[in-house]
Amino acid sequence: MSLKKLMILKHAAEPLLEATSKLFGGRVPAICAGLQDYFRDVYDHLLRLNQSIDSMRDMLSTAITVNLSLITLQESEVTKRLAAYAALVAVPTMIVGVYGMNFEHMPELQWEYGYFAVIAVMALIDGYLFYRFRKAEWL
Repeated sequence: MSLKKLMILKHAAEPLLEATSKLFGGRVPAICAGLQDYFRDVYDHLLRLNQSIDSMRDMLSTAITVNLSLITLQESEVTKRLAAYAALVAVPTMIVGVYGMNFEHMPELQWEYGYFAVIAVMALIDGYLFYRFRKAEWL
């Protein structure tokens, strides 16, 4: 049952409580004089119905809150994964960005194994980040 249906039922049943409470508990028309016990029974049923509606509404509200919390947790997991992948891409991008500036006085440019050293450094850093993210269960 939806919250809307529960509220419609609540708005229909609640006003009847006051009317039936007057019919069994006070001055009543002469035509209703012998029916007070029946009106008391109707009042008890309406009271239980109202309490059931309230408890169902609370249960439904709690279920919706739990569902929203689960969705938020799932979104958080996705965000962590995206951040980990972004970090894995950002490190080589930064290093290659420095080498793409066309400096003349970079010692690694004149070195025979400079290219391989830079590739190895990028692979080591990404490997370490991948290991740490796996250990933290982000990947």
